[in-house]
Amino acid sequence: MTLDVDHRTMATPGGREVALTPLQAALLAHLMSRAGCVCTREELMCQALGYPVPVGTRTVDVHVATLRGKLGGALTIRSVRGVGYALEPFADT
Repeated sequence: MTLDVDHRTMATPGGREVALTPLQAALLAHLMSRAGCVCTREELMCQALGYPVPVGTRTVDVHVATLRGKLGGALTIRSVRGVGYALEPFADT
């Protein structure tokens, strides 16, 4: 799995290229840098999405939902109820 934040694309191991919005690329890059760790909604909002102060938590939920749809199961973003999200660690293949 490779992510090109500058060009906002992700390539799956099967060779499929996925176009991402700037916010989706930033969100995925943050989750990938902390794979296996739970990231709070506030952390994702401020550090990944660049909001100066956290606003409604649904903002992150909507971005994660659309990102999951684009990934099509290539990566698993796990919901942690009441806290945030975690990217499942990558399997060694």
